[in-house]
Amino acid sequence: MRNKTKIGKTVSMGQLLEFEIIFPDEEKLTIEEYLFGGSREIILNSAVFFLGFKNNGSKFSDNKEFLGMLFGEENNLLANQIYEKIKNHEQQQKKQIGIINTYSSLKLFESYFSKPSEPETQTHAEFEINLFKAYLVLNSEYTSTQLQVFESTKELEDILHFPMVMFCMNYPVSDKSNYDISQIWGTQIIKAIYLFQFLESHDKTQPLISALLDHFNCRTWQDYLKRLLPLTFPAIGEDREAHTDIVVQKGDGFEEGVAFIEKLIVQKQDDLDLNDFLALRAKPFYKVENGVYRIIFNLFVVEKIFKGMYFTLRDINSSLPSHQKIKDIRSFYGDEFCEKILCYKVMESIYERRNCIRFSGKQLSDLKIDGAPDYYVRNGKNIVLIESKDFLISADNKMSFDFNVYEQEFGRILDYEELPTGKIRQKAVVQLVNSIRRVLKKEFNVDSDYHYREVKIYPVLLTHDLQYDVNGFNELINYWFQDELLKLEEEGLFIQNVCDLSVVNIDSIIYNQVGLSDKVPLHEMLRLYHENKKMIRSKRKIKTQDDYDEYLKAFGQTFMDKLIPFSMYIEKYFKENGLWKMPPILDLASSTIFNEEHGNV
Repeated sequence: MRNKTKIGKTVSMGQLLEFEIIFPDEEKLTIEEYLFGGSREIILNSAVFFLGFKNNGSKFSDNKEFLGMLFGEENNLLANQIYEKIKNHEQQQKKQIGIINTYSSLKLFESYFSKPSEPETQTHAEFEINLFKAYLVLNSEYTSTQLQVFESTKELEDILHFPMVMFCMNYPVSDKSNYDISQIWGTQIIKAIYLFQFLESHDKTQPLISALLDHFNCRTWQDYLKRLLPLTFPAIGEDREAHTDIVVQKGDGFEEGVAFIEKLIVQKQDDLDLNDFLALRAKPFYKVENGVYRIIFNLFVVEKIFKGMYFTLRDINSSLPSHQKIKDIRSFYGDEFCEKILCYKVMESIYERRNCIRFSGKQLSDLKIDGAPDYYVRNGKNIVLIESKDFLISADNKMSFDFNVYEQEFGRILDYEELPTGKIRQKAVVQLVNSIRRVLKKEFNVDSDYHYREVKIYPVLLTHDLQYDVNGFNELINYWFQDELLKLEEEGLFIQNVCDLSVVNIDSIIYNQVGLSDKVPLHEMLRLYHENKKMIRSKRKIKTQDDYDEYLKAFGQTFMDKLIPFSMYIEKYFKENGLWKMPPILDLASSTIFNEEHGNV
């Protein structure tokens, strides 16, 4: 345990249909044993068909609808028996049971993509049954891994216990199941435009962007986006729930179109045995036949616009001559682009129309202010302090469901890190507290025209990835922040007007930038967010899935809503109050990219 943690619409385990519920007296086999002698093509088609279901409002959330689709006439009796067992279990447990799980569908695809086709010895009716059993085996494997949640959180003190149970149960898969794909598509385009503008303007990245364009045989980055974006249109525009094929039309440009998309298809020789489906994120299509390519998962296709670009750039950078390589490209990307370009531009976009004082981290550094925040804004008596952190934890750790793993990893990255020498390297949480100390002591020479007892201070950890928008994550980081903030009180500083720390995904600012600029400023949204977070606390310990379900029944959805991430809160608030308008850069994207011919794809 880290010293600072004292002992003291999400998918949960019980909501998934497990093998043991339907076949309690049957010995459970492996998915390979169930699917031996079945059609590899049908297995892959089934996996991507399941992945084509809407993550919200799918008609196949109705188990009767799903079973009716999966089983043919020969298995009609079995389908009805399965449905009755599910209904009986739901009545006994007083909770709904779902069959389809994004994790299980992706694992099914991964497990069979690289396997060679084998002689088909099962009848179609037999294969329907065995495919269903294999899928339930994957569900059971997933839920058994989740048991680590209860073991790893059982000793946590009350203030953290339930938030961390919720966080640990959902963090590994939340980014693949809780999302608005249209919103992601829009923010991905905006960030991609910023990225390409940065790459073409920075001397150090000239060889990198040239190699990228050569790799995709494109003249300009606009040309690259014109080819890529049409591949994403089906992922956001399809109402039907099924797999989606991209067909390159025959004729002039056919070979060029095929060559482009084949840079984005997964190959049998690719290493698919990677946690968090990294290979499928990098290459979210597979080849059905020449000129026909199937989307594996809509979300991964959309994220290729920007999120997947870092991994492409990283791989291309590694192939450059040594004198052209960017040393430690991850650090360079985070510091030079995510912080100094993306963070600065986004913060400017929401405060430029307001009568306020603002400084970027670079401006403060140029003014010889050491240890300054990444962005500083004072609007009247409201001060916003930003620490921008573009970070990832390893895929293996992400999929652990283990609070101890998460605490160590996030603590090392975001709170502090103890070096082998015994020295402490301060990270975002401690850095924010240091900035607050300077504000309260009026040590920011560039802005001191305020009374330290009258200003309201809003500390913000600005993140750059959807995966941290999970119920409970803000509570963990704020817990560390509050522990560190007490040191200022011990120093005799006035901390009563320091707001709780807010974890804010930069995408939520980009997507809502018009409303934040013209209607409700960011600091006011942060105030409202934390007012909503005033939560019920209970000493009840959650040791099992049943305890977790009983806790939810006791406190209801109102309590759940108090743990939502900022991105969900602002989306709900803006929608209810009619504050959302299209970000202006999407108009620019429309005029420069979408209004021209899209070629042959």
